[in-house]
Amino acid sequence: MKKLFSALFALCMVFSINLQAQDLEEILENHFDVVGQEKLTTINTIKMTGNVVQGGMELPFLMYMSRPLKIKMEISIQGQQMIQAFDGESGWYINPMAGTLDPQDMGPDMVKDMKDQADFDGDLYNYEEKGSSLEFVGTEEAEGTEVYKLKLTKENGDIHNYFIDTETYIVLKTTAKRLIQEVEVESETILGNYQMIDGMAFPFSISTVMSGQVVAEIVITEVVFGVEIEDDFFAKPEPKE
Repeated sequence: MKKLFSALFALCMVFSINLQAQDLEEILENHFDVVGQEKLTTINTIKMTGNVVQGGMELPFLMYMSRPLKIKMEISIQGQQMIQAFDGESGWYINPMAGTLDPQDMGPDMVKDMKDQADFDGDLYNYEEKGSSLEFVGTEEAEGTEVYKLKLTKENGDIHNYFIDTETYIVLKTTAKRLIQEVEVESETILGNYQMIDGMAFPFSISTVMSGQVVAEIVITEVVFGVEIEDDFFAKPEPKE
């Protein structure tokens, strides 16, 4: 009898694991279909225009992205340009508010963040090829909506949770745990105002929440595909003499 129960338990465990894998595959397939992932993989460059809302100020920004893993963001602050960029291998920034217009090298934590942002296919697409693992945790409520919760563990140990609407299959929220200067930091990102552009869904409102408070919001006003970008556009410039 013991052996029978052990065999049944093992069979149930295998069935549960297979069912979970099928559910995960189905969720991802529906999500990619809704957001136009196949079309997105054919896009090589993106330009976004909008505003960063922070500390009661609206700061205009331009963001340029290019394959593979290149990104540059220009933010206007009091008539000056703050720039952050990742050229596919290294990151640099210019912060005139710090008293210099010379480009500075980014530290490891900033580089990691910029590299993540530069992947406009997203962490869920081809996650295994990127060295990540993905788990279907179950269903719960987020932002007043029933969602599927997926837990992504990246190769570097960072954990990102994705909350996908069970009806529309768009991502409503993400949460992240990551190490910054050897300290574990938790953050939450709320995605909203999705709009369809050439068969692809993009959130035009992105809010960052820490300790229950919105610390910054990105409001996108325009998205353009296929913009021409010079090869050296993302490269670190020489210091001004």
